[in-house]
Amino acid sequence: MNEMSTAHAKYEKKKRRIRANGIFYAAISSASFGFSPVFTLALLVAGLSSFDTLAYRWSTAAAVLMAYALYRNKTLRISSREEAWKIIILSILRAVTSITLLYGYANISSGIASTINFMYPVVVTACMMLFFGENKSKLNILAVILAIIGVYLMASGDGLRVPGGNTALGLTCSIISAFTYAAYFIVMKRSNADKIEAVKFTTWIMMLSAAYFIAGCFISDGSITLVTNPVHWIYILGLGLWATMVSNFTGVKAVRRIGPTLTSILGALQPLTAVLLGVLFLDEHLGPKTIIGIILILVTVSIIVLNQNSSNR
Repeated sequence: MNEMSTAHAKYEKKKRRIRANGIFYAAISSASFGFSPVFTLALLVAGLSSFDTLAYRWSTAAAVLMAYALYRNKTLRISSREEAWKIIILSILRAVTSITLLYGYANISSGIASTINFMYPVVVTACMMLFFGENKSKLNILAVILAIIGVYLMASGDGLRVPGGNTALGLTCSIISAFTYAAYFIVMKRSNADKIEAVKFTTWIMMLSAAYFIAGCFISDGSITLVTNPVHWIYILGLGLWATMVSNFTGVKAVRRIGPTLTSILGALQPLTAVLLGVLFLDEHLGPKTIIGIILILVTVSIIVLNQNSSNR
């Protein structure tokens, strides 16, 4: 009996440790991604174009992940034409999300742009109800309505505008980023692309995204801007490694330890980090409407995630 009690105590202790580690990884994942606006805007101010910034971001992340794949003897070989098309389509959606969110950062408050992008689970739920016949629960419908109200409050608040920004463009691009990111997850699930080995899938998404933006550099400006300033390289590494690679890596670890539901809820640290850094370093202002709108978005995403989890039980 004592041996059983001791074994149970050890099991419970191990379970608590795994859960604590998972919460830590989820917090690091979401908070690190919240640094994206600061590094992105620093590179834009330094004179890099939108395509330059994203080319360096995805190239850096892809290079590190490729090195990791080689170190772990992970294959990157595409197994079929069908798999190739899935990866290409998803990489395009991911790249569009990237460029539209960047325009959001550049033209409206970065915290608001991040919060609007964060409502992609709400968009996924709305699309699945409208186009794929998923259960139209009252709670999900309420969450969608609250999210719309939240966006309206942020759009009409005094914290939206930034000097020199095109508010209509920034708001439109941020909303598009939420829809394309939602489409990314819908297509991934409906096409079973989520069954592709994770390292191979993520590496190809990053490599193709880098290729699109490098091509964009040559099409728009004739070349990619060569970065020689060490400070600018700190911004690039911050964006490509800390806000992209670390965020993805710790996110996977978090899901394995505490599951996607709690990981998604803790993802609220991403827009909160972006908002805080925007106020501290980018001189962004938060009015009452903006704060209420942000809270509504965070609450609705939590409602959606929790409701999906209870429906799947």
